[in-house]
Amino acid sequence: MNGALTGIVLVLLWGTVLARLPTLWRDARQRAMWATLSSLAMAKTVATPGVNALAGEVLPEPQIIPHLFAVAAAFFLVRFLSLITDYDAAHPQAARRQLLLAAAVLGTLIILMAATPGGIRTKGTELMSTAITPAAAGYWVVLNGYLGAVLAIATALFWRIGRSAPAGPLRAGLRTLATGTFLISLFAALKTGLIVVHSFGVSLSVDRIEPAANAVRNIGIIICVIGAAVPAAGKLRSAVHAYRSLWALRPLWQVMRRTFPDVILFPRRRALLELAGVDEVQLRLYRRVIEIRDGMLTLRDYLPAGTLAAARDYVGERPALIEACGIALALQRHRSGAVAAGKNDRWAHIGGEVADEVAWLSAVGAAFRREEPAAFARHRP
Repeated sequence: MNGALTGIVLVLLWGTVLARLPTLWRDARQRAMWATLSSLAMAKTVATPGVNALAGEVLPEPQIIPHLFAVAAAFFLVRFLSLITDYDAAHPQAARRQLLLAAAVLGTLIILMAATPGGIRTKGTELMSTAITPAAAGYWVVLNGYLGAVLAIATALFWRIGRSAPAGPLRAGLRTLATGTFLISLFAALKTGLIVVHSFGVSLSVDRIEPAANAVRNIGIIICVIGAAVPAAGKLRSAVHAYRSLWALRPLWQVMRRTFPDVILFPRRRALLELAGVDEVQLRLYRRVIEIRDGMLTLRDYLPAGTLAAARDYVGERPALIEACGIALALQRHRSGAVAAGKNDRWAHIGGEVADEVAWLSAVGAAFRREEPAAFARHRP
């Protein structure tokens, strides 16, 4: 069971890390969240037996590497909490102090590991089957104490914010996060308590406790990943819809870009950066509508009066196809060097909402790829 849960955790963690890559360019909060998830993903990956064995071929004491990544994940989680609560604004030295604390924890762990004969044992059955030295006990107290304290703070904060958040995905996500961090902190407290009790000479059998405790930890991580994704579900749907609209507008937009390069608001290099998530996709969609409309405004000078009526006679009462026929003819006249028409037709008037413009221009773009517009432009005098 734990093997399946570990696999699910790794898939969710790495999938979330990859999906959130574009957020690195947005702000410090998103970078802190991404760093938290990526550090946690590295910790779980290196903790798997196969990867840990490979790490042992090049690094000493590979069993503690996941612990170091876990400390890094806790540090970045503290940074994320500080940023979302504006704690840094009231405490200018907060970031430095948090970094110094994390560095002190890492240094202490390395010193205690070096002072423990035979190194740190990580498996519960091995750990509890022999006497625990004071250095080894101190190692686990420092590690789980730091991780547990951070998770306890996160649990309280997520739950408190969730109570005041509006009902919906945000509140559900925060409460889910609080539940997940609580389960992980419970695991840390339980493991630390068992180690401390055993260090005083009390014999303990963890054959049954360890699998259940590990399952609780993995379930807690899964719940945390789900909780982090819930508030973004609405934005994700909106972004997917916007990307579909961008794709639908692409044929017509490319025609305008090739014909009138000056209507493009940003160069191609900037557009490539935006694909990595530099700007919000909604802003890109809005700009693409503006660029198409600017091109059509210029083409209107090459749309003689009566063209759209002739297109209606040619294709019937299909408004988007009529508009596409007019665009095809205006493009042909512009490319052939024809003089501007004295009296012009006007393009169809659409409502002022961006969604209306996107829907209309998407339909016109789809119609423009049909055979009728090109045939109309060829046969129109």
